[in-house]
Amino acid sequence: MRICLLALFILIGQCGWAQKPWKTFVSEKGAFSADFPAEPQVTSVNRQTPEGIDIKINIHMVTAESVVAYVIYNEFPVGFNILDDSLYLTEVTREAVARIGQEPSLIQPMTFEGFPGRKLSTKMKDGIMEINVILRTNRAYIVTGFFPEGRRADLTKFMKSFKFLPYKKPEWTNYQSADNYFKADFPTEPTQEEDNSSGTNMLVYYGQDINSSNNYSLAIEKYSIYDQFENDTAVLDARVNAYKLRGDSVIQERDVMIDGRPAKDVIMTQGKNHFQFRIVTFVRGLFGYTLFTFLPPEDIQGETANHFFHSFRFVGQPPGDLLADKKSLLLKDIVSPDTSVWKKAKKFFSGYEFKESDLETLQSLITKIYSDDREPEHNRKEVMLDALANLKSGRSISFIERIFPLLVANPSQEYAALKVLSKINNRQSLALLAKLLPKHKPVQEDSWKYNVIFSPYVIDSAEQKSFLLSTIKLLPTAEYKNGLYMLVNHLLKNKTLTFGELVAYRKIILQDLESESQTYLKDSTYKYLDDIVAIAGYDQPTPKVTETLLALARQHDTNLTAQVVTTLLRLKQKPDEAVMESLAKNLQTRTKFYVTLNDFGLQQHFPAKYANQDSLAVGEFNDFLSGEYDSYDVSYPIKIVYKTEHDYKGERKKFYVVKFFDEYEGAWYRGVCGGYTPDKLEAWGTITSSDFTTDKGKDHAEYLKKYLEDIEKAEE
Repeated sequence: MRICLLALFILIGQCGWAQKPWKTFVSEKGAFSADFPAEPQVTSVNRQTPEGIDIKINIHMVTAESVVAYVIYNEFPVGFNILDDSLYLTEVTREAVARIGQEPSLIQPMTFEGFPGRKLSTKMKDGIMEINVILRTNRAYIVTGFFPEGRRADLTKFMKSFKFLPYKKPEWTNYQSADNYFKADFPTEPTQEEDNSSGTNMLVYYGQDINSSNNYSLAIEKYSIYDQFENDTAVLDARVNAYKLRGDSVIQERDVMIDGRPAKDVIMTQGKNHFQFRIVTFVRGLFGYTLFTFLPPEDIQGETANHFFHSFRFVGQPPGDLLADKKSLLLKDIVSPDTSVWKKAKKFFSGYEFKESDLETLQSLITKIYSDDREPEHNRKEVMLDALANLKSGRSISFIERIFPLLVANPSQEYAALKVLSKINNRQSLALLAKLLPKHKPVQEDSWKYNVIFSPYVIDSAEQKSFLLSTIKLLPTAEYKNGLYMLVNHLLKNKTLTFGELVAYRKIILQDLESESQTYLKDSTYKYLDDIVAIAGYDQPTPKVTETLLALARQHDTNLTAQVVTTLLRLKQKPDEAVMESLAKNLQTRTKFYVTLNDFGLQQHFPAKYANQDSLAVGEFNDFLSGEYDSYDVSYPIKIVYKTEHDYKGERKKFYVVKFFDEYEGAWYRGVCGGYTPDKLEAWGTITSSDFTTDKGKDHAEYLKKYLEDIEKAEE
């Protein structure tokens, strides 16, 4: 699927013109009609988008010394689909408004004959102007009128006269491909394009209905000889998941048959979009087929769409079988002397779900010598060790101890062997892991890998302290510091460990605090400064540590600053009040600062102005939006519009309805914060989220009630 978020060009000319009778103009090709104040001039121009895509713009215009009236619509190249209608409309309308020197704030949302749009009405120097931008699936129309102030009725007449006409039905073309084993009807002779954007080898046939510009397409994906699925249901579920839009998609799914093969017929509505995405997906042999189109709800299962989806037939018999077991083939090919063979097998080896019964075979293969053993990463032995790790078998502990000395020439293979032990994650495997880590030459510039080995969220909690005390001697090793400090901080926080047990490493800890701090103060980068700052709070402060922390605290409005200020308070030092006020005021740091203080019983230091549930709810909702928009350095405009207490899952909880402004789309949407325990200050609610419905400025109580009911139904 291709997408073009293109703004149309508005062409306004001036020429002498004598007033003539009104003319009802009908465009069969454009599928619209409108009353013009004269016979419009009809022209077409080709324009190129900034992305280099050629489009055709069809113009129907009447101009005079005092009047301009026109209808413009675009034609995209075959295969271009508008996937986000709200974003597209915003782009088009903003460009149109910018060309007449007006403010984007004047733009308002509208619906025209069921289609989404934007409108603007404004006074200008010599008259009045209205602009309507309407998106009719894959074709955008701009209807614009400029009339003198005294001819307001004529402007209204022109704008209200615009109507859509039904599209003509397409004339179908039957297309057949022996190479891809199918035949199907397309509205025109389809064009072909290879699409490798998702990392898969895909060929897409695009057929565009010339009457409507809507696309009816077929994507064909060829699976590898190593791909395997348990049954048809599993492969179809995987295919549907691959085509799902965003997480807020609403899915209608049903099982169907396509020429004798099981298939999924799926209709998706994405977020605020007015149009729906329909796919029918199925497999045969090693070929996966997906028919798809974007249409309004009333057309998505209409005559034209159903003709396309029902026309598909298989031709010939594609090779291969996705349901056949691939284990024997993988084990044979991974040790092949043919480079082209084992490289293909390697890509699929670690993703295959081997069983305990395969343990001895895998161990036997790992002991052999291979031509790529000295490759620095992603060699065969490494992926076979990964497969062994996924089995998490205690029978691998003695095997790793035996072969580890043989891996000394390759750090990535050593690391893969250590990961086998970390995944087994019992006392014996962790003891051997602690024994082998000092003998390991760390993988250079990949220190993040070792976070997995030391992570307190991975290691069995009963074994965390003994594992740390067995490995803390590795603290001088740069690649291990991040993971070790993460584990140290965790154990100190849950009081499993005391700082006194780290006293032998106090000098290293203080040196690392100073070194990391200086790096951060110089270029704002750091690796483990969050953890080591927290660890410093368990020690007795020194003048040097206090000086360093105060310097860090002057870096306003970051989550690290929240940790630094909390540590200063733990050490009975006095942070700058202005810094604390700034952390609480800033929506990006408010909840982090409160939670960090609360973790150490220091919440009384949180600035009083912001120490209320309203404030924390807004801060939490900003955190939610930061994740949704993948932008963590923005404070969003958020306003509380309703709050109440409500029985939820047998408990009394406090909830908020908030509205927030999407600056790019120029619209206010609603969301819910909560539920919070009444009479108790809480930073995190259990269901804080948004369904991105437009704020209507009313019915907030009903909105919250339905929101909670929908959640409870979904959980049943």
